[in-house]
Amino acid sequence: MNDTPDKQGVVRTSLSKAMVALENFSSVIILIMMLLTFADVIGRYILNKPIFGASEMISALLALAIFSGLGVTNARDDHITVELFEEPVKRLFGPTLYEIIIQLFSVVAMTLIAVVLFEHAIESYQLNSLTVVLEMPLYYVTGFVSFLALLSVVSQITGVVLKIIDTKNNAAESDS
Repeated sequence: MNDTPDKQGVVRTSLSKAMVALENFSSVIILIMMLLTFADVIGRYILNKPIFGASEMISALLALAIFSGLGVTNARDDHITVELFEEPVKRLFGPTLYEIIIQLFSVVAMTLIAVVLFEHAIESYQLNSLTVVLEMPLYYVTGFVSFLALLSVVSQITGVVLKIIDTKNNAAESDS
């Protein structure tokens, strides 16, 4: 019984460190995007010499920023939600079953996204697809984005499991 808190501590610590790493990675990617956009605009409109392939690089960086940030959002369950039908559905299923259904749907949807991205990365590799302007192998970007999507699924599942454990622990403490 004493092993459980230690294992929870390891999982929580690992998830926390992964989230900090993803946050820092996202921050650096967004900084690079900002500096590249700034330099491209200055080069284009003041010096009349735009940066070759800047829009393609920014597009790839944007995909990396989105999927690295998605891992953090999924782990913390900090999604933007629209609660149009929440109350009637909660009354129909009950709050616990409702939460399980929502979390299960989120995990399944993110898993499908990760699988499709992974298939796209494999296809890009097999076809030796290149980006349009820079002619960089496309699987570099698609492979890394699919890895970040997989990391997002793992962080989401871990976050849900920890949330369930916290709920059970809080219920047990309130019963005591």
